[in-house]
Amino acid sequence: MKVKLNKRQLVIGVVAILVVLAGLAVGRSAKEPGPGTLDDPAARACTRFDDGYPGAKTKTSRLRLADEVVQFTADTGNERIADRAAAVGRSANDATADWKAGAAEFTKACRDAGWKPS
Repeated sequence: MKVKLNKRQLVIGVVAILVVLAGLAVGRSAKEPGPGTLDDPAARACTRFDDGYPGAKTKTSRLRLADEVVQFTADTGNERIADRAAAVGRSANDATADWKAGAAEFTKACRDAGWKPS
């Protein structure tokens, strides 16, 4: 069976596909958490991480710091900070580059939510 499409039908089809793809992209970006609000548990996690990060040079000290930070975020309503804290915890036992990348993302989440270093 052969289907013949004229130019108008082809243009309408392409536009319809583009509209669907744009809708999917908007829906996906809406699911990503924004900076959220900086509640007390999130602020404590951010401050504790900022205080402890310079001294966390070994994997053991990184794991200890990450565990403390994750405990603070257990009570936060800020999903983004909690997610980044969990990622820091997962990277604590990895290579230094992974740890630093996780730390940078966590610090960015804190600052985006309004936290400022003391």
